[in-house]
Amino acid sequence: MGLPEVADVARNFAVMVRVQGPDPKGLKIRNHAFHHYNCGKTTLSASGTFLPGFNLDASIRSDNTIHVLTVASVIEPFLSQNYRQTISKNKPQLIPGARIDILLEGKKVVEGNKVGNEEAWLPAELIKMVNIPESSSAVQSLIEASSGSMEHGWEVGWSLASHNRGPQHIMDAVHSQVEQSSFQSQRQMLVAELSNPNLMGQSTTRIALLTVPSKLFENFPKLNTSVSNRGDLVLAMGSPFGILSPVHFFNNLSVGSICNGYPPSSSRRSLLMVDIRCLPGMEGSPVFGECSKLIGLLTRPLRQKNSGTEIQLVIPWHAIASACSDFLHEDPHVKWKGNDENLKTSPKEQLDGSSSDLQGCLHSGPLPTSPVDKALPSICLVTIDDGSWASGVLLNKQGLILTNAHLLEPWRFGKAAANGEINEIGTKVATFPTKESTPNGHQNLLPTKSRPSDISLCGEQGLSRRGLANISHRSICVRLDFMDPWTWSNASVVYVSKGPLDIALLKLETVPDQLFPIVMDFTSPSPGSKAYIIGHGLFGPRCNFLPSACLGVISKVIEAKRPQLQQSNQLSREVIFPAMFETTAAVHPGSSGGAVVNSNGHMIGLVTSNARHGGGTVIPHLNFSIPCAALEPIFKFSKDMQDYSLLEDLDKPNENLSSVWALMPPLSPKPEPFLPHLPQFPNEDKKETKGSRFSKFITETDKILKNTAELGMDKNFSNKLVPSKL
Repeated sequence: MGLPEVADVARNFAVMVRVQGPDPKGLKIRNHAFHHYNCGKTTLSASGTFLPGFNLDASIRSDNTIHVLTVASVIEPFLSQNYRQTISKNKPQLIPGARIDILLEGKKVVEGNKVGNEEAWLPAELIKMVNIPESSSAVQSLIEASSGSMEHGWEVGWSLASHNRGPQHIMDAVHSQVEQSSFQSQRQMLVAELSNPNLMGQSTTRIALLTVPSKLFENFPKLNTSVSNRGDLVLAMGSPFGILSPVHFFNNLSVGSICNGYPPSSSRRSLLMVDIRCLPGMEGSPVFGECSKLIGLLTRPLRQKNSGTEIQLVIPWHAIASACSDFLHEDPHVKWKGNDENLKTSPKEQLDGSSSDLQGCLHSGPLPTSPVDKALPSICLVTIDDGSWASGVLLNKQGLILTNAHLLEPWRFGKAAANGEINEIGTKVATFPTKESTPNGHQNLLPTKSRPSDISLCGEQGLSRRGLANISHRSICVRLDFMDPWTWSNASVVYVSKGPLDIALLKLETVPDQLFPIVMDFTSPSPGSKAYIIGHGLFGPRCNFLPSACLGVISKVIEAKRPQLQQSNQLSREVIFPAMFETTAAVHPGSSGGAVVNSNGHMIGLVTSNARHGGGTVIPHLNFSIPCAALEPIFKFSKDMQDYSLLEDLDKPNENLSSVWALMPPLSPKPEPFLPHLPQFPNEDKKETKGSRFSKFITETDKILKNTAELGMDKNFSNKLVPSKL
C-alpha cells in the first residue's frame, strides 16, 4: 500500500483540537510553543485521534458517543485549580468560560439528514485525564540513564517553549494575593516537573479522553491497529500551528521511520522513538504504518539541553489500550478486521498488538528480513575510558572493528577533547564502568565459548609499526549488542589513519564464536536511493538501547581524484571515485562509526559527522559519510589482517580528497606567469653551436625588455591602474 492510500485512511481519524478560555494575565501561554492571545482570551491547539467502535464504561458516560484522544498538555492550563492540585480521580473540570472544540474534515459531519462537505468546529467534552504507566516509566528510565546532570539533561517540548523565556511583566502584573498564590503554586509545580524525571515522564505521556455525540457522524471505517519494527516507514497526520490558519495547516502529513524502542529487548515496546517532522501542534496526531494500521499517538518531544537535539516520541497503541482497559471497551457489535479471515484474532489481541504479523500485512511465507535487521548484528558500541562513545562495524569473524579516528584522536579533527563538552563523536556521560563491569554495575558476562583473540597484530607490524603508543594506554571497551546477554570485551587499536579519511581499526581481545560481519557494497550509491543510518546516536552505554535506525535517501555524492597504480607500481592517470556522500537521514552525536545501509541490508558507507549551527545546535539531517568504495583497502585488509601495505595508501596525502572533507573546492593549479612576445629558444636541428644559440636568445630577450621599458616612459603611455568594478 502506498503513502497516498495510507494518508486517505489517516484522514478519517485525524482531528484538530482547540482549547480556549479566559486568561486575563496571559499566564496560560507559558511553556507553550505557540498560542493565540486576544482581549484576555488564550487559544491553544493540538492534534487528536478519533476512536470509533469503542464504548465508555456506563459509570462514566451512558449515552452514545465517539471518543477522541489527544495530549493532556493542551488542556491542562485550563483545568480547575482544585483538580490540578489534587489530581482527583473524578471527572476533570475546566475553569469557567473554557471550552474544547474539535475540527474534522466535513464529509463525515451530518447536519440533519444531509452530510456536510465543509469543515466544522464541533463542541467536545472532557471525560478523563489518563496516565500511561508503561510509557511514563520508559521516558523516566531514558532521562535518568542519559542525564549526567540537569544542565546536560533533557527537557519536554520544543526549544521555543522554554519556561525561562517568558516576559517578566507577566509576573509583575500579578497584584492580587490570591492570584499570586495561584501563580506561585503553578510555577512550583512547573519547576518540580522540570527537575523530576518521574513527573517529566508523566507529563510527556499523559493523554486526555474527549467525547462528541455519535449522532453527528456516520459511516466511519474501522480502526485497525498494529505494531512496527525498527526502520519501518510511518505516517503521522496532524495540524501544526493549526489555530493560526486551519486552511493552511489542518491535517498536514509527516512521513518518517521508527528509530528505536523501549525496552529494547522486548517485542512489546512501551515507547517508540521516530525520525519524523513534529512541529508544535502535531502532538496527539495518529501515527500509521505502511499498511494503514494505527501504531500509536505522537506526543511532545524530548529535547537535549546542551545540543538542542529533539527526540520525537510515539506512545504505542497497546500501552494506551492497557491504560484505558478499565473504562474503554470495544463495541461488541462491530467486527474487528483482522489480518485475514482465517486468522482468528480476538479484539484483545488486536488492542495489544500481539498479532503474529508484526507489520499488519499477510504474507504467504515467512516474513522477509528487513534491511535494518540484516545489518543490526554487525553494529556495536565503542566506549573510551573517559566516558565518550561512538559506534563501530564488525568487519570479520576475528573481531576487527571499523570506527572513526576522531573517537581516539579528537584533537586532530578540530573536535572537543574527550573530557570536554558534547561534540559530534558522542555525548560525555557522568561515569563509566571499569573493564570488569557493565554500565549497570553487573559483572562482565562473556559467553562460555569465547576465545582469546590473536593479538599478534600488536607486534612488529601492529601498534609499534603504526606509532600508536600514545593511545595504546587508553581503555577501549566494545559492547556486542547481538549477544544475549549483551557482551562487553576489551579492544586494542590496530590502525589509525593519518591521511584525510577519519577511520580507525580496533580488535577484540576476546572473540565470541558467533560474529556477524557486515556485507559491503562497493558501488557508488545513487542519489535518491534509500539509506538507513544505524548507530548508537544519543543513547550511550547507560541507556541500554540497541542501535537506532533512521531512514532517509542519498542526497548528494561528492567525487575526488586519486592516482592509479599500474602493474609495475608506477603512477598512471588519475581515477575518479566517490569520496563522500550526504543523506537526509538523521545523524545524532554517537552515530559516528555506524553504518549506512542500502535497501539490501548491505553497508554502503561509514557515518563520520554531522553539522552544527554557529550556536552549537546540531543539524541532524545534514551529515557526511565515507563511501565503501573509498574504504576498499580496509576491507581487503580485513580478510587476513596481514598485508599492512594496503593501509599505507590511506595514509598518503591527497590534496583533492582533503579539500572534499574540508568542505572546500579543490585547489586549482597556479597559472604560469605571462611574458608576451618572448622569443622561443632555437630548435636543436639548427647548425649553430649551443653557445651561439644561447647568446642569440639572450640578445633578443634583452632587446625586447629594453623596448618595453622605453615604452613605459612615453608620455602617451598611461601607467594608471583601471579600478575594478567588482
